[in-house]
Amino acid sequence: MSKKPFTQNLKEEAETILERTKAKAQEAKGDIKVAIGKATDNTRMKVEGQADQVAGKAKDFAARAKDAARDAAEKL
Repeated sequence: MSKKPFTQNLKEEAETILERTKAKAQEAKGDIKVAIGKATDNTRMKVEGQADQVAGKAKDFAARAKDAARDAAEKL
């Protein structure tokens, strides 16, 4: 099996970093919504915030799994 060019590896790493950054931003957005919802006693805002937190965590997990799979494939 041939190795990938360095630039392709670099591009894939950058994509993973971008995906994880977006996921963390969504989690932070959820944290803010939850805090605002609690401060204003707005149940809908709290629930939306919790949904954003869960979605962000799921996206981060998916990006980590994709990264781990790519690393494992490269070692073969």
